[in-house]
Order: sequence, then structure tokens, then C-alpha cells
Amino acid sequence: MRIAVVGTGSIGRRHIGNLLKLGYDDVLAVSEKKKIKTLEVGSRNISVVNDIDAALHSTVDAMFICNPTSLHFRYLEKAIDAGKHVFVEKPVGSVMGDFTNLRKQSKQKKLIIAVGHQFRFNPHLEELRKKVKANFMGNIFRVEAIQGEHIADYHPGEDYRESYAARKDLGGGVLLTQIHQIDYLNWIFGPFSRVFAVSRQPSILGLDVEESVSYFLESHRGYPIYGHMDFLSRPKTVSIQVMGDEHSMIWDYYGGKLICSNQGNVDQEPITFERPVDRNQMFRDVVRDFLEATETGGKPRSGLADGVAALRIVEGIKESLSFGHVVEIGS
Repeated sequence: MRIAVVGTGSIGRRHIGNLLKLGYDDVLAVSEKKKIKTLEVGSRNISVVNDIDAALHSTVDAMFICNPTSLHFRYLEKAIDAGKHVFVEKPVGSVMGDFTNLRKQSKQKKLIIAVGHQFRFNPHLEELRKKVKANFMGNIFRVEAIQGEHIADYHPGEDYRESYAARKDLGGGVLLTQIHQIDYLNWIFGPFSRVFAVSRQPSILGLDVEESVSYFLESHRGYPIYGHMDFLSRPKTVSIQVMGDEHSMIWDYYGGKLICSNQGNVDQEPITFERPVDRNQMFRDVVRDFLEATETGGKPRSGLADGVAALRIVEGIKESLSFGHVVEIGS
């Protein structure tokens, strides 16, 4: 299989490195902005072209879209039109586009489309989802999800104000950049019917994108979910707390812990499931899942429909921020 990776920033290089480790040696990098001529990843020299059409019209079987968010939809269109399997980094776009047509085309051409929601491969979130689906918590009455990290710490040594995450024209803002939180909440507790959101004003960082957002989602089962994400927190935090009348569960990503407590027996010691954080393992797993789907014709764990669902929720949050009212989330 020949694979083209569009974008040679940190995530593009990460995917190239993982592809090589997974045994996929025929990798082509596409560098359109910086137009680099050579690229070395893990002591391997990677072939580079400076034009997307050169890659699309070559013998490439699959394409990884790792350029700025604002370009994702257009490049997804190009890849599907050219008949390539696609792994697109989250989010699938900066605004809603004609994804219905893209899904129809990809289905007609029997193409696999996967979205880079690697947190679906976090073992603690897998366990939490399993427990929620099995009604282990009983009647859930509270869910809180927190995602916070200072944007300057994303890529130390770089000017964060020039990064795609900080720029509206490149599809930045905390909601799109950290759409992982929206996706795994939808994966575990969704679908959702309504949302209401507020943001911190005025901006602390002086950005033209949202930097701190809090929101309430209403689950189809009737219980509320509070979510918060920001570009400001130090130390960084990623966590979920789920409270039910039978059990509660607390996930601390950076602490590598999932803690389960029995609400009906306060004398029973909580059970802690510990697993060291291996961030890159999630990236390897989501890539492996996509490539296995291309080989077997199976369904990736995070497909185009999942990416569109997460983006639709983000659009609902943004509408609520703009107009100050509750927004219905369409299907």
C-alpha cells in the first residue's frame, strides 16, 4: 500500500513515524506550504512532493490529511474524487459542508474514511463507555468533562499566535482544536438533543478565536452533561466525572487512572484502574484501525459520520455562544 501524508507539521510527522513502525514503508509526504524538498523521520528519508495533485494522480492508495483545519473539507473532497481511502485529522472541517454528498461518493466507490479521534482508543475511556452502555452507574445524574491546557505549551518554543489553533482563518479555536472532548462525550453518552454554552469574555490571550468555553449538553436519556475546554489552564487537565445512584467513575487522563466507587456502600474502598499514559499508542491504534479497515473492507471505529456528528455539536455550541440561547442539535 502506498500512502501520502499531506502536511509535514508535528501531526504529519507523527503519523509518518507510526506508519513506518507499523510496517508501511511506501510513504510519500506532501508539503505545499513550506515546499520542503527533503524530510527525515526516524532516520528514514521520506519522498516529498510539493503539489497535492501530483500525489492524487500517482499510485497512492490512501491519503492522510494533516494540514490546517480550514483545508480539511476541500482536501477530503479531492481525495474522495480521486478514489483514495482517507484518514483525515480531526476535525473533518472548520464549518459544515456537503458531507452527505461525500459520504454517498465514498460509499459508491467503496472507500474507507476515518477521522483522527484517537481518544476512542484510550483503554480507560473504552472501559468507561462499556460501563455506561451496561447501565453500571445506575441512574446517571451528573457528568462533568474538563479539558484545559495552555496553548503556549502545545508546541514549546513556537509562537502560539501563529499556530492554526490560534487563528480563525486556519480553523482555530479551542472547540475545533480540542474537538476530541466533544467526540468522546458523544461516543459514550450521545446522541444529544440540545446544547447551551457561554464563553469567557473578554479574551485573556487577545485571540480572534474562542479560548475558554463552558457548555451543557442534554443527553437523549435526559441527564445533563457539563463540558469545559480552554487554552489557559496550567497544569493541563483532561478528566471526566460520572455520578450515578449506584456507582460513580472518575477518569484522570494525565494521572493514568480510572476510579470506580460504589454509591450504595460508602464503606467499600474505591477500585482504581491504573495505566501509564502512552499518548502515541492511541495514535498508532487509530491508524492501525484505519489501515485494517482498508484491507478488510470493515468499518473504522471513528468514521466520517462520527466526525460530522462532532462538528455538528461544535456548530451548535458556537450558535449558542453567538445568540445566547439553547440550540437544538440536528441529526
